[in-house]
Amino acid sequence: VKPLDALACEDMQPDGKQGRSLWLGIAALGVLKGDVDDLGEIFRIGLERPTFAKWAALSRQVNAFFAIHLPWLLATEYRNVYTVFAGGDDFFLIGPWRTVQRLAYRIEQDFTRYVANNTDIHFSAGIVTQKPGAPITALADLAEDALREAKRGGKKALACFGEVVPWADWPRVEASLERLDALRTENSLTTGFVYGLLQFVEMRRSEEKVPEAALWRSRLAYRTRRFVVDKLRGLGEDARRQRYNELVQDIGNHGIEGLRGKYRIALFNHLYQHRRQGGRQ
Repeated sequence: VKPLDALACEDMQPDGKQGRSLWLGIAALGVLKGDVDDLGEIFRIGLERPTFAKWAALSRQVNAFFAIHLPWLLATEYRNVYTVFAGGDDFFLIGPWRTVQRLAYRIEQDFTRYVANNTDIHFSAGIVTQKPGAPITALADLAEDALREAKRGGKKALACFGEVVPWADWPRVEASLERLDALRTENSLTTGFVYGLLQFVEMRRSEEKVPEAALWRSRLAYRTRRFVVDKLRGLGEDARRQRYNELVQDIGNHGIEGLRGKYRIALFNHLYQHRRQGGRQ
């Protein structure tokens, strides 16, 4: 058994630079809360010829996923994630912040297979990322608020960092994070450059109501060009032009334009994973 402050460090990674005892990543908990959408409707219209015995069997089958399969999954593959409760049609889990994000999507995939890919049976979930010193009751309230946001956002979705992502879009968010990590390595992207992208995401979100917000494209182009000129001086003109086009295409078109507000999740994950910390205890 690990205390919460130890769990919060489990997603940190060694910096990897010789002679430096630094770690990459924040020390934080991921608090995950979820439940089945429209369970009452499933019981009301889900059975063509309902009987008490069929209702009881359906109830037991829903409960079995969260009370039997989920604890088995945690015990075998996610041993750093702890169960506050799991059973009936809902669950409440705490673990390392990034691990919990990956787990949430894994649970959704397993649940989809469990219900034989029935598109009418699904669940929503909310995740909050917090320092380990917060009281459990406060974490529970925040996770419940995130879950409500996912329900209000259309259900069959995950709320994370204030954004609601349909489960079908989560792989695109993860892919954009992987691409952003690769761009950081290939182009030595600075934390300041990545952090500045958040304002362009907000501008893209509001440009339908605020016409001048459409200037985010030209501002991104200018900022990227300045970065390439100032930081990649060792490259020739053709190589710098290629890097510029690559950054604008991947970040601007595929990221901000393609994912819109959901791109904030990739940006926050990237920033949090690359934040340098002192040595772990």
